[in-house]
Amino acid sequence: MTDKAKQLIEASIDLFAKEGFWNTPTSRIAKHAGVATGTLFNYFESKDVLIDAVYKQLKQEWMGYLMVGYPHNGTLKECIEHIWFRHVDWGIRFPVRYGLMTQLKLSDLVSQEAQQSQEAEMAFLYEMTLRGIKDGELIDISPEYLGRIFYAQLGAAVQHATDNNLRDMPLNRHIAQGFEIFWKGIAK
Repeated sequence: MTDKAKQLIEASIDLFAKEGFWNTPTSRIAKHAGVATGTLFNYFESKDVLIDAVYKQLKQEWMGYLMVGYPHNGTLKECIEHIWFRHVDWGIRFPVRYGLMTQLKLSDLVSQEAQQSQEAEMAFLYEMTLRGIKDGELIDISPEYLGRIFYAQLGAAVQHATDNNLRDMPLNRHIAQGFEIFWKGIAK
């Protein structure tokens, strides 16, 4: 990715978060990025393509953050707990990016292709869940439903920590308590 494309994505993240997708014209994004309006279309053929690029960028950053120190040979609980801690921590450290990624995920603005490419990167979580159910470590539940519960509880943990400006030890205790509540609900 070129420097100009990165500038345009960063300008989009900033403006989309502040003003929303619909209220942000491409001309404003280009100006905020310090490039000519026509330059934007040299890198992204439409605003929809730019939105997909923003979503992919945020998901890549998030995924990279999740995987730092991931315990590849850990127990199921250790692996899920790692993802829990890293996700909540990322949401608190990067609230604008977290909020925008969440909005994009819930919107109908991201193309199916962009969503599917990002879901493929997370396939290991689905496989891990299936294995946990099959091996009897997790309750017998639809993996898709379990995933939705997981993300809903993660969202609640991030929201509570952000609303209450938790930092350091209270944050770690908050994240650990949230994980234990979740784990007790899914473990056999």
